[in-house]
Amino acid sequence: MSGRIILRHLAFVGEGRPVAMLRFEDGVNVVYGASNTGKSFTLAALKYMLGSSTPPSANEHMDGYEAALLGLDLPGSGAKTLYRAIKGGAFRLYDGLHSEVPDDATSQVLVAEHVANRTDTLSYLILAYLDIDGRKIVRNENGEQNNFTLRNFDPFIFVDESAIIEQRSPILSGQRDSATYEKNAFRLMLTGRDDTAVVPVIPSKIRKARQAGQKELIEQWIADIDKQIDAVGKDREQLADQSKQLEASLQTLQSDLALRQQRIDAATSERRLAIDQRDKTSAQAREVELTLARFARLMEIYESDVERLNALEQGGHLLLARLDRPCPLCGAEAEHHHHDGKRDVERAKATARAEVARIDRERQDLTSTINLLEQDGIRHADDLQRVARRIAAADRLLAALRPEEAHLRSGYQERLEKRDEVRENLKLYEDRDRLAVQLSQISSAPAPAKLNLTVGIDGPTGHEFSVKVAEVLKAWGFPGDPTVSFDSQSQDIWLNGKERRANGKGVRAVLHSAFKVATLLFCQDRGLPHPGILILDTPLLTYREPIKVPRYGELAADEKALAATPLHEGFYRHLASLADQAQFIILENSDPPTALVPSITTHLFTGDPNDGRMGFFPPPPPPPGQAVPGEEQP
Repeated sequence: MSGRIILRHLAFVGEGRPVAMLRFEDGVNVVYGASNTGKSFTLAALKYMLGSSTPPSANEHMDGYEAALLGLDLPGSGAKTLYRAIKGGAFRLYDGLHSEVPDDATSQVLVAEHVANRTDTLSYLILAYLDIDGRKIVRNENGEQNNFTLRNFDPFIFVDESAIIEQRSPILSGQRDSATYEKNAFRLMLTGRDDTAVVPVIPSKIRKARQAGQKELIEQWIADIDKQIDAVGKDREQLADQSKQLEASLQTLQSDLALRQQRIDAATSERRLAIDQRDKTSAQAREVELTLARFARLMEIYESDVERLNALEQGGHLLLARLDRPCPLCGAEAEHHHHDGKRDVERAKATARAEVARIDRERQDLTSTINLLEQDGIRHADDLQRVARRIAAADRLLAALRPEEAHLRSGYQERLEKRDEVRENLKLYEDRDRLAVQLSQISSAPAPAKLNLTVGIDGPTGHEFSVKVAEVLKAWGFPGDPTVSFDSQSQDIWLNGKERRANGKGVRAVLHSAFKVATLLFCQDRGLPHPGILILDTPLLTYREPIKVPRYGELAADEKALAATPLHEGFYRHLASLADQAQFIILENSDPPTALVPSITTHLFTGDPNDGRMGFFPPPPPPPGQAVPGEEQP
């Protein structure tokens, strides 16, 4: 069985006011008693505390109360308390059960309304606990979808006294635009199958509006293009001929440009080679000049050395000539002199002559080398003149070719721009043709086929569900042998071949209650998600006393027949037997059967501050000096 929620208490708090609290137990809880004591208020408050945007109607007993706390058990999570201000807004979720706002407890803020793809909402929290979050439901014939939210459970949790006697199906709210959505939500509950796989189509009104807008836009575009074509002043054939002529002219100019470019490239290459040759020859000539300068300096050294050696040799001759004369110092004759220095002078003279001979030989070699280098210099000079003439010839050719090439390129560019302009003008005709085709397609587009989606539960599911309703009625002791069937068209039950809505108010209330109890049990039998709570306001209306409850009028014949049976006892007995499966809160005017009181939880609202519990709220404090009424029950 899928998890279920169990309500533990509903409390209202306010500064300076006693806590107004109603406790709930497993199984059947009955709140009964006088009118206008807070029974219907209880249902509205519980609905508000489970996410409804409508707070319960204010009354004089609520003065000073500011917020409500709902204690409940969530499947797999345990005891929790929801806090919400009476004025509205978000929730706070506390761990544990609290009848007053805890001072130091941490809480989680939950958004009241369901918001797709958000996990911080009350709807997501409870649907996740029930394992039904993220489901999609088709909401109209076009296959458009809404998320299944906690609000989709409302009709199967909260049944107020006006809805319980309504003639429409118990699953419908009466809002025409919501019928498909509500029927499909019921199908999801009874089958577990949602509509995620359905691919929606564009609604007819929107599709027609889009088509009209597209046609108007395309027609405007065509009108704009027609204005541009008129401004061109040439038809499509003339533009096509002009485009061909321009294309042929461009091809001719492109060939001429290619030839000019080839000649320019050749002249540029020749000039570049000549400049490279000139730079290389100039470098070689500079090297020859530097070498000749170094050799000239060497030749000067050779000349200086030869002059020095010749001077040494001449000095030797003079020394030898004086050796045969008397000594200028002592006057001795030549034969008495020592002649060791003569030999040294002669050796020095011989050495000088040999060195001069060597230098002469080297000088001759240097002279030959210099002659060769001078010849190289002359050759380099000739080469530089030839290269200069090549460069000058290439410059003259380029000077002649470049203006011609520039003129051809300018003409080519002009024709190219003209051809592009003609092509753009031709494209106007192409765009107009394309838009005309689109306009024709939009105008002749067939309407998409209707989805023909199945709405609500199918026949077999409806039959199985009607069997469960019949079981509930039999368990309650509905008179006769009730035969129940499900009408797929109205998504409601028939009893013994008679529409539910064709019965009196009290009978409709019983059948509506059986419908909702059967829904709960049907889901649990199949392990399908259901909160496991059902709150019924005046389900046993058949047992009313018209004098005490005049607003419902006299009992109809079928109501009288039903009131004559002990169905109300079977009703409570059956619900009490489901205490381990579901929680029921019954709001009634009449007392529950005395014999069954021990098996159910009861709360009597007397409407009298001096007699038990007056109502949901305690009586307001008396004015100063006035006696305090009797103590109320908790």
